[in-house]
Amino acid sequence: MTTKLPLLVLALSLAASVQAMSFGPIHHELLQILSFAAALSFIELRAKRSWLLFFYFHTLTLLIGLSWLHISMTRYGGMPQALSAAALVAFCMYLALFGTAAFAIYRQAILRHWIKPGLGAGFAFGGLWGLFELLRAGLFTGFPWLSVGYAHVDGVLSHWAAWVGVYGISALAIAASLWLAALLRSSAPYPPQSTEGADKRPSMLLSSEGKPGLIIALAVLVITSSLLQHNWVNASGPSFRSLLMQTNVSQLQKFDAQRLIEQHERIVHMILRAQVDLTVSPETAWISPWAHSPLESREKLVQALAKQGGVLALGMPLGKDIENGETLPIRSNSLVLMQGQGQWLGRYDKQHLVPFGEFVPPGFRWFVEQMRIPLGDFERGKDPAPIHPVAGRLIGFNICYEDLFPEAIAWQVQQGAHVLVNASNLAWFGDSHALHQHLQISRMRSLELQRPMLRATNTGATAAIGADGRVVAKLPHLSEEVLVTNVQPMKGLTPFARYRLGGTWVFLGLMLIVAFCLARFEALTNRGIKISS
Repeated sequence: MTTKLPLLVLALSLAASVQAMSFGPIHHELLQILSFAAALSFIELRAKRSWLLFFYFHTLTLLIGLSWLHISMTRYGGMPQALSAAALVAFCMYLALFGTAAFAIYRQAILRHWIKPGLGAGFAFGGLWGLFELLRAGLFTGFPWLSVGYAHVDGVLSHWAAWVGVYGISALAIAASLWLAALLRSSAPYPPQSTEGADKRPSMLLSSEGKPGLIIALAVLVITSSLLQHNWVNASGPSFRSLLMQTNVSQLQKFDAQRLIEQHERIVHMILRAQVDLTVSPETAWISPWAHSPLESREKLVQALAKQGGVLALGMPLGKDIENGETLPIRSNSLVLMQGQGQWLGRYDKQHLVPFGEFVPPGFRWFVEQMRIPLGDFERGKDPAPIHPVAGRLIGFNICYEDLFPEAIAWQVQQGAHVLVNASNLAWFGDSHALHQHLQISRMRSLELQRPMLRATNTGATAAIGADGRVVAKLPHLSEEVLVTNVQPMKGLTPFARYRLGGTWVFLGLMLIVAFCLARFEALTNRGIKISS
């Protein structure tokens, strides 16, 4: 029976929706594997259009998962709805090219018999997928949001994080999805060659080893993943006490000069809520450069900090060399470390800037001018990112979506960081699934590096994450509160912290080698059978 194209597109749309939701807010690792496996099974029904169908599935997944970008461009940026929608679709199509390229190469490898469907195909497609996710994470400053591995901060595949990081998990999840899809296809009648849309090309999924081999492969993956769980780190001294602010300032009011004093006083009052080692504000919570802030606000903040006795990491825009008197023009999106009578202990300047929001890519000035977004055109901070001593511990800071770049944060851990801290402002995206997705990203960094992560955000998700990736405490979204919590600082290096993405590259390369070796072994075996017969 012929599978009609409209029904096929509808099925892929449903699979893409489930895939997107698996990253949050309906977070579950099995949703990712099942929806991807279902999509591959549907695509198998139309061999001639396989790459185009996959591109549609992947683009729609990204479009649903990143739909919150439309909120920032229209509601807060004032961009026309049509232009924003077109830009979002174009951006997601660009991102989908990476995964589709992995699929197309994998498909060609099947057609040319370089790899065989089934077991080897899973290793090949998984390895290629991981390599292209790495490429997406680095090309044109990179945007690795919704990498498949982020759906697996829970479950057995999460145990691979400390070994090969999020992109290695992505590769394994794709391999498992393909093996499951092959099981699904082997249990269903394959469309006859005469049906519309089918051709005589080899199946992407059906394999000579059949069900037993695929079931064994999935079982071995689950068992191996369970055995990989290992504690690579040790506690470093007593627990670390922190106060994380969630200011809940509407993005429509955040840069309102009339509310400047009110926002400053809100921060002062939050500081006095508890005695802690470290207080962290959200990104750019203090919206004016320090030297150009009202004197009354600065004096109240210093007095509050002297009473509290801890260190404050305060998010604000800064000049390039404010320590020597240069305060304008604004050059960096920064965190300033202050203590006691207002002494500055250091600063962290954001390195990975958001395209179109914090810097303008060449040729896109016209696009950015369609939005009313302040504080643009920042300069990158120093690379590599510094770490800072606080209360006898070393802290690795990152701002907003910088925690998407594990190699930079792993470098901070290599330099001795005991605790990681993220300051964000996701108010640009309302109460959308971006808040859930970003929390999962921070959890993955904790799993990879076995370090606690403290998150201070404007609207959510403000949370404390343990070194095992579990959420220790979390504030409700869109609430004005503080989170006072203790986390255990850690020392020691996981394999991923030690080798960073180098280990991931080797792992992905090994997956491809295994795929080609399996195909070679099967070819030699078949040749031997023919000769002996």
